[in-house]
Parts: sequence; C-alpha cells; structure tokens
Amino acid sequence: MIAVTVHGAQGRMGRLVTELVAATPDLRLAALVTEPGREQAVGSFHATLPLVGQERLGEVAPAGGVIVDFSLAPALGGLLRGAGAAEAPLVVGTTGHGAAQLAQLQAYAARHAVVLAANFSVGIAALQLALELLARALPEDFQAAQVETHHRHKLDAPSGTARHLAAAWERARGGGAVTTHALRLGGITGEHAWTLADDEETLVVTHRAHSRRAFGRGVLPAIRFAAAAAPGLYGLSDVLATRGGP
Repeated sequence: MIAVTVHGAQGRMGRLVTELVAATPDLRLAALVTEPGREQAVGSFHATLPLVGQERLGEVAPAGGVIVDFSLAPALGGLLRGAGAAEAPLVVGTTGHGAAQLAQLQAYAARHAVVLAANFSVGIAALQLALELLARALPEDFQAAQVETHHRHKLDAPSGTARHLAAAWERARGGGAVTTHALRLGGITGEHAWTLADDEETLVVTHRAHSRRAFGRGVLPAIRFAAAAAPGLYGLSDVLATRGGP
C-alpha cells in the first residue's frame, strides 16, 4: 500500500485528491498539508487526520511515501525541503513555476521520481498528442490559435495547461508563438479550444472538462508510477504509456 501526503489539501484539487486517495484500496491517505498558520485539528477539516502547516511536511510525510502537490508556485521551496526530508517521490500538478523553480524540480528529480503535469486529464494528454501530430502534418500556411476558458476564481491566465499545449505545438511545428486567449467566466470547469486554419480550410479541436474529477483521472496512475519509478522528471504521457491508461 502506498502512503500518500496531499500538499495543498485545502484547494479544489487538493480536496479532490484527498477524496480519490481515500477511496482507493491500494493507497493510504497519510497526511494533509497546507500553508503555515492554517492548521486545523482532527475532525475540523478532515475526520481522521489533522491539517498541518508546510513547515511540518518533513515530519508528517511517511518516508518513501508519495507527496502529491496541488498548491501554488511560491510554495515550491518549502515543498522540496519537506519532501527531501522524507525522501519522497513527487506528483506535481501546480503550475506557474518560473525557470529557476523548474531547475529546482529538475535537481530534485536527479534523486527522486517526479511526475510533473500541467493537467492530469487523460483527454488533455490525448489533445497534446493530436496537436503534435497536426503540427507536423498540416501545410505551413495553417495558423493556430487557442482559447482557454475557466471559472472566474482561477488566478492564472493563460492557464498552465494552455501554456503547456502551446509549447508542445511550437516544439513540433517551429516558427512563432501560438496566440492564446484566456476567458474567466462563471463556474466553467475548463475548456481548451484550438482553431487551425488557412485560406481554404478550418479545423477545430476542443477539450471540455465536464467536472473537476476529469483532472484527477491521471493522478492515481501517477502516484503508483512515482512510487515505483527510478529518479527522473516524468510527464503524464510517461505514466499513461507505462500503465496503459487510468
């Protein structure tokens, strides 16, 4: 059984991961971690576990267990210190990391398995593969643009997923940056729509998440992958290729 610590447990995705892990027989919910100063006793936030501050991550995360991170980019330093103390593999879904922070994650991955993904939706992983194929297959006159839409509470714009998809297209296609528009409206869970067009034809490819649970479909396979993998920095495509899907 794999022990799992949820870092960023009070957030939307942290709550979902907590629920998913607790309902999965081969995983054990071991600890719930939030930012300093927001600790809560057993029975307040969770029925059987206390909510502890990040400064105690290294104490409460079981040695060798997996830490799942859905927090904010500025929390990375504390996450890596605590994870290092527990010698823990990481599953990281937090977005917005700068170049220096990504270098820190790469350095941590030299000693531990790290699965890093901007989005743990299986459909987004498939969309990326499709975009990479289209980038190589479509004539050079085709232009690409994407519109991403999320709920009004989402802070980053464009989303980490939108930036990740654009980067995948740009690597496969070459040339300039993809135009990306971000909309923040109501309670929309998440949508990424790509339009590819030249003077003669238009192709539209869209991924739409029906609920937040779509973003959790790759998390459980990622936890199992990280627990068994050699040190290295992996993406969701590595997880799905090895495990054959969620």
